[in-house]
Amino acid sequence: MYYRNGVLWESFFKALGMDYVLSPKTNKGILERGSAVMADESCLASKIFMGHVVSLLDRCDCLFIPWLSNFGECGINCTRFRAFPAMTANLFRDREPRILTYAIDYSGTQDMKHAGDEETAFVSMAKALGKSKKQVRLAYREAKEKAERAFYEQRERTQRLADGDGKKILMVGHDYCICDDYIGKPILEALKGYGVTVIDANHVDRAEAQRDFLQLSDGTLPWIVSRELLGGIVHFRDRVDGIVLLTGFPCGPDSIVNDVIRREVGDMPILYLLLDGQDGMAGVETRIESFIDILNFRDMGERRNG
Repeated sequence: MYYRNGVLWESFFKALGMDYVLSPKTNKGILERGSAVMADESCLASKIFMGHVVSLLDRCDCLFIPWLSNFGECGINCTRFRAFPAMTANLFRDREPRILTYAIDYSGTQDMKHAGDEETAFVSMAKALGKSKKQVRLAYREAKEKAERAFYEQRERTQRLADGDGKKILMVGHDYCICDDYIGKPILEALKGYGVTVIDANHVDRAEAQRDFLQLSDGTLPWIVSRELLGGIVHFRDRVDGIVLLTGFPCGPDSIVNDVIRREVGDMPILYLLLDGQDGMAGVETRIESFIDILNFRDMGERRNG
């Protein structure tokens, strides 16, 4: 969730005058260390997350792991994300890591204190941070303003790309896949190497996406990010030439959502890339090349028919 809330979190700690340490960019070593402590059937994102935890254990006073569970009408996070604070404490119980957290849970069944709206959740950390509630509240509001401005600017850049000329591909996947330096960025670079413009389906107004996803789903889809990705498809689909579905193995929510996408987007060409952390890009690059060829052949056929 750092790729979703990073500006908010960093700006918050800066506003309080507190030092923070970021884990390094994902690499093979981080994935291997995370895989060593996680069960084999864990998803790729969970293994990478725990690898980052390992990289931080000896570098900071506490680990900041928010408990982002239930967002009310907007949906829930996946089970593993909801379990990360408790899972981390258990896996590294011999190290007794101190975990700083806040809780978002609108379900009414939470067993953690102070769960609820975001500002209240941030203020609940005041004592653990050694700050007054007033200081924390002011820091949160300043950070929230910066985060919303940054996301707005990001959306505007993506809109300009989507409205531009040339071949465009919509990348549909969780931020932690698309933005990760080890598993997602090489795929983005490979696509750009063929001269296409990559549009990130995450860069849409989230409230609008929560409404638009109903055009592709009956409303029973529970996961907040999945709903917004479907909304992103609705928003961009008339301005792109194809869709790339990027999934970290074995993501349960994506296995359902990707099937919905394949059934509901009509005849839009789709490339499904399932990432499992293997070394090398040769196989992925071959599939990307074939996908680009399909798009080019499609364009040639449309020009002949037109």
